[in-house]
Amino acid sequence: MGKLVALVLLGVGLSLVGEMFLAFRERMSASREVQPVEPENCRLIEELENGSEDIDILPSGLAFISSGLKYPGLPNFAPDEPGKIFMMDLNEQNPRAQALEISGGFDKELFNPHGISIFIDKDHTVYLYVVNHPHMKSTVEIFKFEEQQRSLVYLKTIKHELLKSVNDIVVLGPEQFYATRDHYFTNPFLSLFEMILDLRWTYVLFYSPREVKVVAKGFCSANGIAVSADQKYFASRMFCLRNPG
Repeated sequence: MGKLVALVLLGVGLSLVGEMFLAFRERMSASREVQPVEPENCRLIEELENGSEDIDILPSGLAFISSGLKYPGLPNFAPDEPGKIFMMDLNEQNPRAQALEISGGFDKELFNPHGISIFIDKDHTVYLYVVNHPHMKSTVEIFKFEEQQRSLVYLKTIKHELLKSVNDIVVLGPEQFYATRDHYFTNPFLSLFEMILDLRWTYVLFYSPREVKVVAKGFCSANGIAVSADQKYFASRMFCLRNPG
């Protein structure tokens, strides 16, 4: 009798896991048929062979691109090279990617850039906020953009206990931003298990020098994030809701 109960429980368990796996495939569109497309005005941008994770564009048409992300469970095209920030002038007919030099004592060997966000101050100074994963941790690096030299000057690193597994940020003001946490677990196996089981344990947090708090939670994987021009709403690939601030 005991063996029969064990077999029944095992069968029920496997059935539930199978159902969750099929639901996971559906969420990831794993069975979707991809139709070939021949874009008319598409070309390969050299220097970005190691991948491009995020892009943010100035009103002037200058675009910042983060490249070279090393992330658990994802292919790594250049395991021995640190990540970089590239710039492209989208006003050019055939824009090229140019790696920006970084000064100010920043440890470039540990640079592992993920999401990025631009902030333009009242005096028109441009700051670039970059999610970084040194040693697979999560920090936010603040750089000042020097347009004439086409370079970045390192200013500050932001750390906090709530800044874990950060995917993307959107900056609202000086050292004020929203950030998304895309996984609850940092172990690659547990992260995959988390997604298959649809564990909605990730969140969006608000950071400022005076206050750090979770403002939205209960998501499967809070990913990229953006804010409306009036800063009343922010949106992500997984959600859209009103700015609680």
